[in-house]
Amino acid sequence: MYALVTGADHGVGLSLAAQLAQRGYYVTACRYDEKETAIDELAAAYPGQMQVITLDIGSDESVREMARKVLESTPCLDLLINDAGILGDMTKTVGDDLNYDEMLSVINVNALGTLRVTNALSEHVCRSTQKLIVNISSEAGSIQDCWREGWFGYCMSKAANNMQAAIVQNALRSRGVCVLQIHPGHVATYMRGHLDTTASITAEESAAGILRVALDLPHAPSQIPVFLDYEGKELNY
Repeated sequence: MYALVTGADHGVGLSLAAQLAQRGYYVTACRYDEKETAIDELAAAYPGQMQVITLDIGSDESVREMARKVLESTPCLDLLINDAGILGDMTKTVGDDLNYDEMLSVINVNALGTLRVTNALSEHVCRSTQKLIVNISSEAGSIQDCWREGWFGYCMSKAANNMQAAIVQNALRSRGVCVLQIHPGHVATYMRGHLDTTASITAEESAAGILRVALDLPHAPSQIPVFLDYEGKELNY
């Protein structure tokens, strides 16, 4: 079995790579920052079962180079997990001096970045028997349940992420591909530049829940991607 995880530098992505290796997958772990060495240590613990690739999902060229390496090293992808993402400004609201360039950067990574990776690897996913794409979305992308008064870039990017997933599902459903949108929970990670001590779960707990929902529960290609949290609860788009 072959899996690829983006955003494997640390946090949920690193934990997903570790737990997939424990499940017996050959894991392609994609990291953004080569200075992040935890994934190298993990790969050393699973010799012959993991490759590490540097990847900027916000860059067309970087994604093309990643895809070239993956197609050379693996016969297919049973599981593609798009985990990489950034937060952006969380505080400014209507009437403030909004940074639109920063919002575009967040959307470029969180929405278009996921699509870049999926588009580059879609045929490789279709070659597998499992044919599963998991996008780490967020409850922040739900329009029905929106309560925030700011955090424009992140919320809008996750709503766009959900839409790209729906289009991918439409395009690949007839080939047996199943797309899942999963909210990872409020996780104690360093995405804010420091450890989020207000979080309710660890990265390891989130990753375990994500993989249980994705791999241990039954799924079939549906009319729209299923939007669940890490405990399997269905969420509103």
